[in-house]
Amino acid sequence: MDRRGILLGSAGLAALSLSLSPRLALAQGTSRWLSGSEHLAMTLMAGTLAKQTSQIALERAQNPRVKQFAGFEIAEQTAVAQVLTNADNPPPVPLDAEHAAVLKTLQAQSGPAFDRAYILGQITGHQELLQIQQGYLDNTNRSTDTQHIAVLARMSIQQHLVMLQEIQQMLG
Repeated sequence: MDRRGILLGSAGLAALSLSLSPRLALAQGTSRWLSGSEHLAMTLMAGTLAKQTSQIALERAQNPRVKQFAGFEIAEQTAVAQVLTNADNPPPVPLDAEHAAVLKTLQAQSGPAFDRAYILGQITGHQELLQIQQGYLDNTNRSTDTQHIAVLARMSIQQHLVMLQEIQQMLG
């Protein structure tokens, strides 16, 4: 089955330019199910933020575990975007104002404060990604392919949250 045709049909492409803030939508509660196009757009935007902040962390983080996590996150978000878009090198999704503000705030940090801010931002971002996946899985009108992707993503996100909380405790 061609995932690209399913995910990036005209509705999927239109969803990439949605002005809907993922965090605003999620604030309405996790019981709100997401359509395939919403799932795609929101996952890619949150993933873009995770990847961009992780690229900064590779350069600025002082703690080796923080740098290690950043490398894992970049690889994961690259793979997720490749699977969701069926493209070898998908361009980053433009960030909405809220996500751009998170990126800008992190860019202003340095030293140990950067490490703590990066990990806290990753925890928040992974919680958002988890809610996005669950919102899509709550939708009974979903494709089998994207359901499988969301199930795998949910498991990986849960593992990352455990890792992030351990790093956060270590950083103090």
